[in-house]
Amino acid sequence: MDERSSLPPAGGPRRRWTSIRWRLALAVAGASLITLVVVGVVFYVFVGSYVVDRQKSEILGQAVLMADQLDSLGGVAAGSSGAQVLSPLLKNELKALPSNAGIVVYEGARVVDRAGAAPLRAARLRVAAEAIGGTSPAVKVVAATVGATSASKPVLVAAAHFQRSTGQQGLVVVTLSVADAYAARQGLVRVLLLSGAIALAAAILMGLGLGTWLCRPLSRLSVAARRMARGEYDQPVGGSYPGEVRELAVSLETMRLEVRRSEESLRTFVASAAHELRTPLTSIQGFSQALLDGTADTPEQRQRSEAAIYRESSRLRRLIDALLTLSRYDSREFSPTLTSVDVGAIVQEEAERLVQAGFAGPGRIKVVVAGETSLVTDAGLVRQIVGNLLRNAAQYGEGDPIEVSLRVENFELVLQVANGGPPLPADERGRIFERFFRGRVGRTTEGFGLGLSLVREMCEVLGGRIDLVGGGPKTVFRVALPLRPPAVLKTGE
Repeated sequence: MDERSSLPPAGGPRRRWTSIRWRLALAVAGASLITLVVVGVVFYVFVGSYVVDRQKSEILGQAVLMADQLDSLGGVAAGSSGAQVLSPLLKNELKALPSNAGIVVYEGARVVDRAGAAPLRAARLRVAAEAIGGTSPAVKVVAATVGATSASKPVLVAAAHFQRSTGQQGLVVVTLSVADAYAARQGLVRVLLLSGAIALAAAILMGLGLGTWLCRPLSRLSVAARRMARGEYDQPVGGSYPGEVRELAVSLETMRLEVRRSEESLRTFVASAAHELRTPLTSIQGFSQALLDGTADTPEQRQRSEAAIYRESSRLRRLIDALLTLSRYDSREFSPTLTSVDVGAIVQEEAERLVQAGFAGPGRIKVVVAGETSLVTDAGLVRQIVGNLLRNAAQYGEGDPIEVSLRVENFELVLQVANGGPPLPADERGRIFERFFRGRVGRTTEGFGLGLSLVREMCEVLGGRIDLVGGGPKTVFRVALPLRPPAVLKTGE
């Protein structure tokens, strides 16, 4: 089945707005904008109350201040001379009040003087002021008809009493419509909008800078990934990376090393496979040709040719079976068949088979079985494990005795195979179970370098393990299989 990637090519054109850099910038700007809107609404609502309270305090303080000044003018009689003093005073004090404010001075029910806007009729204003203040200075919002309109609008009214020279009680009233009081917050709103615009621009710049900082190492990793996609694995993934990006860089470098190692193993395997398959095919072709053209004309020659064809075809069959087994494990299509297996009997049978096939001389393989050696497992896999280990020991042991022991230890069946021959170098011990790996000694013998790697994978399928133990003159492999299979094997998963 041909699977095609739904992603565009890595090196293709990119839209600016879809890059991480711009997405991060827009995300930061969006979060900043939402925050500014929420803060602006809250600020606009609360600043209105704050402005009105401040205006109340201001007009009440101004009313009290004027009342105190008029008390000091108590010796000035009502009339032209008093008006000459009072009128400039009101105009001067009006400058300290917000625009559209008004001041009215009463003597009893009579208006002595006034300045500024007059949101209420004088008589109604005095009644409202008397009702608000009593004898003490006070300020209150009064709903009243403003000017000549019939609409009822709230007005701030502050009242303070003073003593006139005539002995009558005077009253200073300062007025300001609530709408004019709220108008004072417009300046604060403009400051807020300006600050918000500056903050939004700073958020976008910060997002772009942060996106650039984050994307720079990702871009370097992208270049390294494309380089590996072209088959270039020599240049390591280096550089300094922050946090999780460093983990990605380490993973990419690990992948580079593994792919390079796999490619080297694959090249080695292809060369080895070509040689190993060509050798038996050449022998089969030569001996079959001798039979066909009559060169092998005696019974002995024909028998020798037939035996050689059988031997080389068996060798070819083993090589192909190893590749098929490897393919089955890689495709995850293998499910072990679990039965009760006598491993001791299998070890004896495989040892005798090696002797009969001429791989080992009589008496070279010594088998020691201690106690009961039956377990529930896959008989075919166990036979392949034992056969590969014994064949490996006979092939690389250079005629030295092969010692095989079988025992139960810690609820596991332990199979140990030890052989002589040249000791494994230290650099090869860590790679002995790799696929297609053939050490210096292995390059002079037949095979693909799959035997031990297949043994390890078969042990893992059965829930066991294989280890290369010891560092002495002998090469010792230790296989441990559970007496009862793991639960995952019971279901065939």
